[in-house]
Amino acid sequence: MGPPLLLLLLLLLLPLLLPAGPSTAAAAGDGCTVGTGCDLALGSYLVGTDQNATYIGQLFGHGDNYRLLQPYNPGQPNLDFIRVGDRVNASFPCRCRARPADPAATYLAGSFPHDVKTGETYTSIAAPYNNLTTVDWLAATNTFPPNQIPDVGTVNVTVNCSCGDPAVSRDYGLFLTYPLRGAETLASVAASHGFSSPGQLELIKKYNPGMDGVTGSGIVYIPVKDPNGSYRPLQSSGTGSLCPFARYLLLCIEVFGKENIMSLI
Repeated sequence: MGPPLLLLLLLLLLPLLLPAGPSTAAAAGDGCTVGTGCDLALGSYLVGTDQNATYIGQLFGHGDNYRLLQPYNPGQPNLDFIRVGDRVNASFPCRCRARPADPAATYLAGSFPHDVKTGETYTSIAAPYNNLTTVDWLAATNTFPPNQIPDVGTVNVTVNCSCGDPAVSRDYGLFLTYPLRGAETLASVAASHGFSSPGQLELIKKYNPGMDGVTGSGIVYIPVKDPNGSYRPLQSSGTGSLCPFARYLLLCIEVFGKENIMSLI
């Protein structure tokens, strides 16, 4: 088989060689390609004093239509009667974004514009999200220095999320961002969401590197079921396949030469 035919065969087989799913280096999306992601992720929101479903819906971009959250909260049959200490799952799109100070540093997150009021700080802006974001993370993902937030402007509140990881499993594509509190650990949260066996816990650890053994701080990512009661499989990301394709094409050019490629046109 001559080089041109071999090259053509390689290009025809290319879709089978490329990994499906979001373009992510890890469950949290470090190293993802801007513009990729998934249409749905969930954040576990711990209800505090004077916080109701309408308030939570507004924080996550649903306006006053908090009932959009109901399908993702089967354990809360009536969101009109949530109590302090309850957890409400808030839904949002999860997209790959770049840090303003370092466009090469990318991550997966939901982004919620916040109209700044006079005297506000990253601390006051992060506080309503109840540990789903942090002061340091807001500073890292916005252009304003912490001591120079304007009286008028917009701060993007970023909540990290996961779309899954094809290197771990293709069975899970819907994830819950869960802030650990008190005595909670990755293992205890995983068990409370149906991942209690040793094998299941090992799977969850792969989505959460560095979090095994951590107690009461940080966020973890847990696969959860969709409103139909099934685990959503990892979805292909059309925009995420461009970079792998380009890398393979450049490799073909390097190996077979431009002249051989042109002979196929």
